[in-house]
Amino acid sequence: MRPRTFANSPPLSTKSSSVRCVPIPASGSGCTTDGRSRRRRRRMPGSAPERILIVKLSAIGDVLMATPVARALRQAFPDSFIAWAVERKSADVVIGNPYLDEVIVWDRVKRGSMVADAARFIGSLWGLRRELRSRRFDVSVDLQGLLRSAGVCLASGAKRRIGFADGAEGSVHIYTERYDPGGDEINAQQRNLNLLKALGVNSTDTSMYMPIGDDDRDFAARFFAENGLDGRKVVAFCPATTWVNKHWTPEGWRGVADLVGRQYDASCLILGSKADVALAQRIADAAEFKPVISAGRTTLKQAGALMEKCAVVIGVDTGLLHMAVALDRPSVGLFGASAWRCFLKKDNFVWVAKDFHCSPCRRHPTCSNIDCMQAITPADVDEAVRRWLE
Repeated sequence: MRPRTFANSPPLSTKSSSVRCVPIPASGSGCTTDGRSRRRRRRMPGSAPERILIVKLSAIGDVLMATPVARALRQAFPDSFIAWAVERKSADVVIGNPYLDEVIVWDRVKRGSMVADAARFIGSLWGLRRELRSRRFDVSVDLQGLLRSAGVCLASGAKRRIGFADGAEGSVHIYTERYDPGGDEINAQQRNLNLLKALGVNSTDTSMYMPIGDDDRDFAARFFAENGLDGRKVVAFCPATTWVNKHWTPEGWRGVADLVGRQYDASCLILGSKADVALAQRIADAAEFKPVISAGRTTLKQAGALMEKCAVVIGVDTGLLHMAVALDRPSVGLFGASAWRCFLKKDNFVWVAKDFHCSPCRRHPTCSNIDCMQAITPADVDEAVRRWLE
């Protein structure tokens, strides 16, 4: 499976082959443009942590669902230096976040044999370690709960390493403090926030943050004008994700494209990464009302700016769907193999799912056809989107 990368991802700096450090401008969080806080700090016994590292490496949707943590920490500790460690494929989610002082981008490339991958992992982690230790973090908070993310916490040199009590792959043995985030019925945003109770922070503000800039919105305006979408109701499709068992059928997407074109005189726009172009083209080729394809032609933030101009966003359980929710766009999620009951509840978000005893199976389907997704029909989707298109 090819990684889902968006066009024009910013290059890594020449300082390190595997690490890029992105300071957040002073206007966003009270820091100088080189990432150092301009505030004077005096460390007192029992005082707030001076330097905090958030670790949430991937994927796009998961990183988005962790963004409430940055806001909660900034509100609780306005004078602390707060950084975020993230893998390159998800970096655009947090670059530009006003609650952060710095984003540390780790280019963890996987290729070749298992032995070669292990060697590259150790080498790149060592390079990351040098960058992290130079920042003298007091506290690291692991929102991933995997061995590699816990390894980043350890590499940071932070004396306090906070993580989930149910962390996987032996990560719990690296943490100095382990906390139960709550049961499966709690949405991922609140689960992440609950980990901050270790620092005395109690927050229930689960709203996500996705930074979209003026340049991104200028791109979206040009794209709409050049593709005949200005002045029309536009429905965005997000049909792809890395888990194939979360995909809906191409025939289903084609049916929705024709339905909204015929019934609501609306146009459809297919969003996605370079890896999604073939699927997008297959959907468009089969449709009578031809969707416009932006998949493979945008950065992640440009895709978000396109969403802002759409009447409604329809997607499978993918990072782009989470981004639509973060941008407060009317959204419809198609679920089957992944859990929908714990998804963030909002008035302008609706999920479509069929009641199968084996759902959600997550990464371990027990059927060959992913029956739960096959059972969803264009009529089901029409019922969900009607309120925003009539």
